[in-house]
Amino acid sequence: MRSKIYALIAAGTLVLSVQSGCKKDFLDKTPFNQVTADKITDAAGAEKLVAGMYDAMYNDYNIWDFMTNGDVMSDNAYAGGDNPANIQIDLFTVTSTNGNVARDWKGLYTDIKNANEVLEIIPTIADASLDAGNRRNQMLAEASGIRAAQYFNIVRLYGAAPLILKTATTLAETQPSKATVDAIYEQIIKDLEFALANANTTAVNKGIFTKGVANALLAKVYATKPVKDWTKVNQYCDATIAGGYSLFGNFSGLFDPANKNNSEAIWEMQFDGNGGRHGNWMPGIITGTGWKRFNTPSNDLVKAYDDEGDLVRKNASILFKDVSSDGWSDAYWSKSNYPFINKYRADDKSDNYKIRLADIILLKAEAVNELSSAGWSASKLLVDQIRRRVNLGGTPAADQAAMRLAIEKERRLELAFEGHRWFDLLRTDRAIAVMNAQKDGSGNSLNYNVTAPELLFPIPQQEQDRNPNIK
Repeated sequence: MRSKIYALIAAGTLVLSVQSGCKKDFLDKTPFNQVTADKITDAAGAEKLVAGMYDAMYNDYNIWDFMTNGDVMSDNAYAGGDNPANIQIDLFTVTSTNGNVARDWKGLYTDIKNANEVLEIIPTIADASLDAGNRRNQMLAEASGIRAAQYFNIVRLYGAAPLILKTATTLAETQPSKATVDAIYEQIIKDLEFALANANTTAVNKGIFTKGVANALLAKVYATKPVKDWTKVNQYCDATIAGGYSLFGNFSGLFDPANKNNSEAIWEMQFDGNGGRHGNWMPGIITGTGWKRFNTPSNDLVKAYDDEGDLVRKNASILFKDVSSDGWSDAYWSKSNYPFINKYRADDKSDNYKIRLADIILLKAEAVNELSSAGWSASKLLVDQIRRRVNLGGTPAADQAAMRLAIEKERRLELAFEGHRWFDLLRTDRAIAVMNAQKDGSGNSLNYNVTAPELLFPIPQQEQDRNPNIK
């Protein structure tokens, strides 16, 4: 019996409100700038098509579920709140009818559909101005990159899944079989290599897919695919690091809304807050009083910060409040000193989610360590670079095995609540061991009893019912 108790998507699906702590209302809206294929005859229409592809990405997955999947499913956070779908994810009791599982599948495949439309339509537009300055190929690169990014999310969450590379025109094409994990990774790499060759080096804002994003994702893909290629990881990490990014001087300042799109950001969702088209409602459901918020930092993560003496990252990542007067209970924390996630702070719903340089520097450290048994010493220099920013001394790791664990820990403390932890544990084959060792604040086992089949989401039941080829 489990003792743990509580507690770049649908096209243009925007969250309108969060009511009463746990109830969310949604409305499907067509993006304001979406155009139909038969109306796209010139460069202006092509730009609207590409803008619509980006516009549709501001949805539940990139506002909220990326963190629930990456941190609640890991040892970083409890589900909190009272949402049954989140609690299933936390307790490893996910079923095929889980609402989060269904909306993530729908959202990610909708993004892929939008990217496919760009890849199909842009080459047919007979407007010569698209070829000035290589704009046509840049558009195709951006769509290829988005498609790759979302297939990367799909294969990590669901494993084998349909590989859809064009708009369906027949009934059979609407009911595709699952592609193998290897085939999906092969297509991801193909798309990212095309994006790398043709995307812009820089962009007007960091929400646009650039060469730097392609390099970063290629590094992450080669570190994650079933047969890892650490030479490629190192290569693409180096290319990313050389791309003009730099560590932001103040760790806490990374998450100050005034410092969005800073020097460390490689790819950043551009939320524009209250009154805009892309409000990020997530901060309002992870911090505050009145009702029990979601994604509560875990005892184990707080202990990890304390054991390391890592006050800078702990305080930047977790905020403790007295919520004794709130009328709810919690099995893990005293309400007089209750933890909330502190990396998303904008009251006007304008917090951005980002892929950032520290992630890639630590991934390079991992590659260097894996490429040679003596690589740990060069890896140490990279890890210590990250630690110096938060006033910590050098890592004591002094061999390859110790360095593996040191990098795992460093990534956890650095990237908590940014959606990485669960996927780090998966790709290093550490998920089962780490999760089954979890204890509460009193040292009692949480009895997750995780086994291999629970490491991936099931295909949503509604998709199984619709498509007999993926049951």
